[in-house]
Amino acid sequence: MLAPHGATLTEAVRYYLEHVISHRSAPDVEASASRLAEDTKSAGRRERTVRGLGNLLHNFSREFGKRQLTGITIEELQRYCCPSRLAPRSRFNNPRMATQLYNYAIKNGWADDNLAKRTVRPTRERKEPGLLTVDQARLLLEHADGFGLLSSVALGFFAGIRSTELMKLNWTAIKFEEREIFTGASIAKTRSRRVVPINDAPLAWFFKCLRRAGPVVDRKAFSDRFSQLRSTAGIKHWPNNALRYSYASCHLAAFENPTHTAHYMGPVGGTEMLHSHYKGLVSRAEAEKFWAVRPPLSVCGDRDRHTTG
Repeated sequence: MLAPHGATLTEAVRYYLEHVISHRSAPDVEASASRLAEDTKSAGRRERTVRGLGNLLHNFSREFGKRQLTGITIEELQRYCCPSRLAPRSRFNNPRMATQLYNYAIKNGWADDNLAKRTVRPTRERKEPGLLTVDQARLLLEHADGFGLLSSVALGFFAGIRSTELMKLNWTAIKFEEREIFTGASIAKTRSRRVVPINDAPLAWFFKCLRRAGPVVDRKAFSDRFSQLRSTAGIKHWPNNALRYSYASCHLAAFENPTHTAHYMGPVGGTEMLHSHYKGLVSRAEAEKFWAVRPPLSVCGDRDRHTTG
């Protein structure tokens, strides 16, 4: 059987000892997944990351629990990770999670090959980011103070701060004298520190609403207040990440410096992603109108009315 392939019995036995016998003592999928989840948590990863990975590993363990990773075939893995009945998001998340588990097993000597990398994954459909018009931005900003959300809306529109970052942002991170916003590792996604400049647009909107300390956003009341704000501003359809995506498109169109735009936004996939997702969505003339939006005299008139404005 080996002769036609130019292989010897000794080579076959050696391979069997190194790749089969050595893995017989490896933990099963359920135990491997549990240890990966524990190590991920112990490494100090964000709660959202740990929870998401844990859910995916739990589902994987229900399918292959008492088996070893080395005993799973590529056909079985393909059927589990990417069946047509699953939503596109799941068909991307399953192989990604399986890849992490296989890498973890290889690191611990429980497997030699990352089978998940060989699964066939569907092409991801790219959707253009949803943006708000200049008029919608103006209406949202003009009504935001009435709900204690002026500062958070201005930071989203004119600084591209993520909603998850806003929830953790403290007024001490906003340096008005230096005209800079510091998003440290404890705030930014993937723990990437960055400094975002405060230009005239956001400064005009929340200059009189400045606080010296405390959270920028009241997390408990934010969701309800923001829904009410959108309704009051007459915005029926709210695109996903509308504030941040509007910032990206208008910043790129107005200042024409993708390197700066990508840096101020934090990890977004680099300048290539900016060009493929945001370039051309907004004209320069429209972007200049966006950055020229200023508050009427009545906005921010009473700085003590809200504790989070």
